[in-house]
Amino acid sequence: MGRLLPQGTARVPRSSVDLLRKGLMRTLNFSKFIGSDGYHASPARTIYPMRFLLAFAQGGLLSPLLPLLRETFRVSPGELGLLTSMSGLSSVVMDIIATYLLQRRPLLSLVLQGIGLAGVALLASMLAPGFYWLVAAQMLLGFGLGITRVACLMVIVTGTPRAVQGRANNLLEFSAIAGLTLSPTLSGLAASLLHWRAAFALALVFVAGACGWVIYTRQPLADAVGTSTGRHNPETPAVVRPTPRPEAPAAAASHTRVIGIAYVATFVLSFIWSGFVSTALPLFGGEVVGISPSTLGLVFTAGLLVDLILLLPIGWLSDRLEARVVLTPALLLMAGALAYLPQATSLGDLFVVSICLHTGFAAWGMPSAALALCTPRERLARSMGIYRLLVDGAVVVAPWLVGTLIGLYGYGLPAWLTAALVILTALLVGQGLRAGRR
Repeated sequence: MGRLLPQGTARVPRSSVDLLRKGLMRTLNFSKFIGSDGYHASPARTIYPMRFLLAFAQGGLLSPLLPLLRETFRVSPGELGLLTSMSGLSSVVMDIIATYLLQRRPLLSLVLQGIGLAGVALLASMLAPGFYWLVAAQMLLGFGLGITRVACLMVIVTGTPRAVQGRANNLLEFSAIAGLTLSPTLSGLAASLLHWRAAFALALVFVAGACGWVIYTRQPLADAVGTSTGRHNPETPAVVRPTPRPEAPAAAASHTRVIGIAYVATFVLSFIWSGFVSTALPLFGGEVVGISPSTLGLVFTAGLLVDLILLLPIGWLSDRLEARVVLTPALLLMAGALAYLPQATSLGDLFVVSICLHTGFAAWGMPSAALALCTPRERLARSMGIYRLLVDGAVVVAPWLVGTLIGLYGYGLPAWLTAALVILTALLVGQGLRAGRR
């Protein structure tokens, strides 16, 4: 893969419009947290802000609305689980389709089409006459957001030097969490002050902003396309890469084990997020604790703020230690929070559970960082495709499974079973996730 254009490269003399654009992009340039890497700056200026704006339309939007949706449409917890899993189900399909399309169609066109699908889906959700209309709209939303997520991942993975892969993935997650932090509070407030349909209208405004941002910064994205697809830019110096040395059998087996453990940890983390943070916790707060949607939004926002604050320091710490040193205590903390959930019958207890779960999720980027370190460059895109498939697969399975178990046995059994699974995963990570730099 060729390098991205350095920050100072320009093809034509800059006009006043170019200067205005560069000034705005510098304001939203999240890439300063990565370092002074010239290769990564250009696409980051487009990808990270777009990811931030689109994150508002994800699970954080829907979670505070679940009690109201259940009251409006008279549906079971299992059906609500189906609703929250629809976006993930369509994303699983789109993970495969989008990877194929990105090799054959212009990235800018696909990103705009994905944003357009997301906008249509939010409009359909706002006008939904029935529950299963809303389910279908969430599936369409998953298709649209799935295209944009795969596009982000492809640019970051293929256009970023291996030495900063972990930090780049953490920063991508940082931009998503920044959008998710706003989502539940604003969604809950819109539902409480106006109607739950107003929350979808508000999300539509954010999606329109993402569309405007992509159009406004289309030139940096076009430069990123040339790099991520491997097309040579004549103004970019050629990069001479050393020929990789063949791996010893023992090292290959060790890397294979690390990759397998990273995949397991990825699935478990996504299962907790979609099954409990996005499904069980809002239902528990609305039905057992009896709090309003706006207060429920504050519970989620408090957790997301902690996640947002810790995400970059945790990434910095993992660069100096090993991923397992960071991920193992994070998993154990989440296991404790899950085990405590059935006893969290007050608002204060709910805040504690939310903050503990989100603190653990500050280590979300550790599996992908381990994959980036242990996977050969030529297999990195495939490895990240499997990673994305596991994330979205858990989003499909977890809400339905956890919602069904809650309907049959209450909140205790699914929370305790999942806590036991998380403890086993923490032991596996602590013993085997030893990612060495290739």
